[in-house]
Amino acid sequence: MSAEIVLQELKDWLQLNGGYFHPHIRLQKVPSGFCVVASESLPPDSKIVSCPFTLAITKPVALNALSGLLGPQANSELATWTERQLISVYLSFHRIPSSPHILAHNPYVKSLPSQDSLRTSLHFTPAELERFKGSNLYGATIDRRREWRAEWMQCQGPLSVADREWAEQLTWELYLTSATYVSSRAFPSTLLSQNVSLTSPSEPEPILLPGVDSLNHARAEPVSWVQSYIGSGPEPGPGSSISLTLHNSAAAGAELFNNYGVKPNSELILGYGFSLPNNPDDTIVLKIGGIEGKKWEVGRDARGADGVWESILELTGGSEPTYEDYLDAAAALGDMVQTLLDRLPPLSVAPSDDMREDVAVMLNHYIQGQREILESLIVYASGKEELGVAMAREQGIEVVLE
Repeated sequence: MSAEIVLQELKDWLQLNGGYFHPHIRLQKVPSGFCVVASESLPPDSKIVSCPFTLAITKPVALNALSGLLGPQANSELATWTERQLISVYLSFHRIPSSPHILAHNPYVKSLPSQDSLRTSLHFTPAELERFKGSNLYGATIDRRREWRAEWMQCQGPLSVADREWAEQLTWELYLTSATYVSSRAFPSTLLSQNVSLTSPSEPEPILLPGVDSLNHARAEPVSWVQSYIGSGPEPGPGSSISLTLHNSAAAGAELFNNYGVKPNSELILGYGFSLPNNPDDTIVLKIGGIEGKKWEVGRDARGADGVWESILELTGGSEPTYEDYLDAAAALGDMVQTLLDRLPPLSVAPSDDMREDVAVMLNHYIQGQREILESLIVYASGKEELGVAMAREQGIEVVLE
């Protein structure tokens, strides 16, 4: 289906239900699906798209639809599913040929990228994923695949009871595709609250906002997610909506971008399927032998390394560390970091028969960031070693480092 037809159906559906799509934008076909571009120049503070609350895909919306499809006998099982399971299976039913064509979000699901265009690390080939071995992302991908496959297998039960054909058509590949839509497009459910907030004491549930999620990401792009909450009670009234406003002007033909927030390349690749060159928000997750269940996230220029250092120093020394404790801790940190550096895959990987070009780009972006963070930690450890030498010198002890 052409981009023009997909966009027109999405526009018509949104506007029919009280939403909005700017008349001077169009979809453009790209390898990853579609991107949104300006068909004419747009002034600053242009409202691009608006989704009414009634079209948001939430846990209750998915639960109600699946309960109607699978029957009341499935309700006890559905109550145990996560938000991701409910929304993913609901999206999947739009693409199950034998399911009733009464689902509410067909125009939206048609606009989503095809399975073969998705590039999260769960969509890498085995050979491609193997090239990430030795990095945190490799293990995170294995863990997520295991978790999502367990979810998919749990979903098979009530589907088999309701209609065996539905269970057969909800393949792992279809569930993975739908779950990827959730990981790459979800907004926090707090956006639909009367007192809108992007933070909450409890973990917000993922929701999908058709149309608002159409734009790709650009770091630090000035945008606003604007809520229009109609009414004063806990339940929003008719006309309530979420809009996306872009604060920069855009020239005709330019791609329009949303801002997904501060995210390292590991998160962008695992959940979204792209990376950024020289991403200033890159981090690496560290674990220390002897300290179970605790992790530290360290960024570029050794940002966040103080917590790692203090924990290693506590392991090697007492409440009042000596110069020897400093030297031992610095050596331990340096050895740990060097081991991680040695495990990393090589840089400058080129596309090949078993490595698609866009995956090779992500690998290089990611590994370069990981390597630069670890190299900054080597410098950090050297600085702590110099402090230990200075402490010894103050006590009249000359330390000669090998």
